[in-house]
Amino acid sequence: MLVFTTPLLAQVNCVTTPDQLGPYFIENAPIITNDTLAPGVNDTARALQLTFYVSSNCDTVDLDTLASTYMVELWHANTLGEYSNVDGNPNDFAYRGKLELSGKSTIFHTELPGIYPYRPSHIHLKSYLTDAWFTDTLVTQVYFEGDSLIPFDVANTFPERWIRLDTTAKGFTGGFAFGLALHIGMKERDDTPWTCFPNPAKNTLTLKTTGSIRAIQIIDMRGSVHFEGDLADGGTIDISDWPRGSYIVRRDGTAQLLLVQ
Repeated sequence: MLVFTTPLLAQVNCVTTPDQLGPYFIENAPIITNDTLAPGVNDTARALQLTFYVSSNCDTVDLDTLASTYMVELWHANTLGEYSNVDGNPNDFAYRGKLELSGKSTIFHTELPGIYPYRPSHIHLKSYLTDAWFTDTLVTQVYFEGDSLIPFDVANTFPERWIRLDTTAKGFTGGFAFGLALHIGMKERDDTPWTCFPNPAKNTLTLKTTGSIRAIQIIDMRGSVHFEGDLADGGTIDISDWPRGSYIVRRDGTAQLLLVQ
């Protein structure tokens, strides 16, 4: 049984931390219609209404101003803690689907997930722009503030992913913001007068530019800043101790994706 205890803090960071995709992701989930995850709400006492937002650098984004659709893939266990389409379950997509977000907020309906064995109730999320020049996919898991199993789970270290729920006559309501470290409306211009090479990079990174010295900022996908400062043409940055992964290099209102091996 899911037990909610005294509320603590929720969504304390502007940038949402990622998490593993997990073993239960299934490709080709259907598009969600009427903002309700199939098979819908069968137990009104467990009805869950979430309002989703997307924020960039802590500011809410109006997704209708972007040229690309922001898609969220969701999947969670049923009330018994079981996932569809795996472990011999029927080949269906119960509590799985793709939701297109729009405007400044999108309301979404489902049932409160059951407790997966020994883990707090949670929802898996994979969100991305459907047509973007950079790798912007955010994979994470969200939990529910006050769940009595959180203190015994890795979820206890990610309060920015705890959703605060209010109890209503129609179940539960809450909200969650996809906090991105990127300027998601930013595009890479073909005539960008600078670049960083090599890319992918391993030990050093060099700036090549036709302009003057400019401030450079390099962040990882969690929003952590790894370099910030002025760099001239031919300037080199030591990245030998940086973790492997994707980074965003920003300069003069433009950005480029950097891969570190």
